[in-house]
Amino acid sequence: MILNIILLTFSTAIWGFGFIATRWTFQALDPVWSHALRFALAGLLSLPFLVYKKSFWRKNNILKKAMISSIFLLGTLLFQTLGLSTTTVAKSGFITTLYALFIPLSMMALTGRKYRTSFWFLILMALIGMALMCNLEVKDLNTGDLLTLLCAVFAAFHIIYIGKVANSIESAVEFNFLQNFFVGIFSVSIAFIFKGPVGLSILADYHSEAFRGLIFLGVFSSMIAFTIQVVAQKKIPVHIAGLIFLMESPFAAMFGYFVFRELLNPLNILGAGLIMLSVILVPVLGREVTTPQSKI
Repeated sequence: MILNIILLTFSTAIWGFGFIATRWTFQALDPVWSHALRFALAGLLSLPFLVYKKSFWRKNNILKKAMISSIFLLGTLLFQTLGLSTTTVAKSGFITTLYALFIPLSMMALTGRKYRTSFWFLILMALIGMALMCNLEVKDLNTGDLLTLLCAVFAAFHIIYIGKVANSIESAVEFNFLQNFFVGIFSVSIAFIFKGPVGLSILADYHSEAFRGLIFLGVFSSMIAFTIQVVAQKKIPVHIAGLIFLMESPFAAMFGYFVFRELLNPLNILGAGLIMLSVILVPVLGREVTTPQSKI
């Protein structure tokens, strides 16, 4: 399991830098079109491979699995983006990470699995760390907070679903490329409906930060990191995967310092340390989970 934890942590590092890349794209795109073009690019780059593999004509149900997964992933990104329009970045950052709590709660409800005190201690430590990193101040909950909460729910079920189907997937690359293709179609359609057409001059300026950001998000964050997620979740229980994903925030903060010179205060640094410590302790404390008692 250690190797897969390392792989999943590597994915969180890619997604952490994705925050930097996303800010670059905002120089030329609004958030909705940034997400849409990111997955449109990933989908188009995936298409030759999918045609070669005859993925759209296969008799097995990989298409169905990838489409279901894409809906969960799309919901995660869409509700996060919509939520950010009326809530603070700090609250959005914290509420989104509640997926780490929703995953074990959902597994308890669906399978009867019970987690021991040591695991809940890791979750509590990580969430306190996130609150410190986000400079969280809980004030006047609004519609944006509710939308962000839906984002956390979709994120939890995306991780749970990947964990459920990962071992039945022959090719993680094919599955994720299909997932990107479907998210690209859905997100571009939604962007057209809510935002209207977008100029594509960003694609002609190869030296701009916006172009580099779009390439990073499309290739590394979407095509590579999500493929690694599928591979790693073949061996990592979903409750542990959800906890490891929280490493995305410390990595984002680290890259923010190096690229934008964004400084962390002592509480932010303490929060990042708590998150990293909770992940480091996963091999020791995260394994302690009882056998499922029932299934539905």
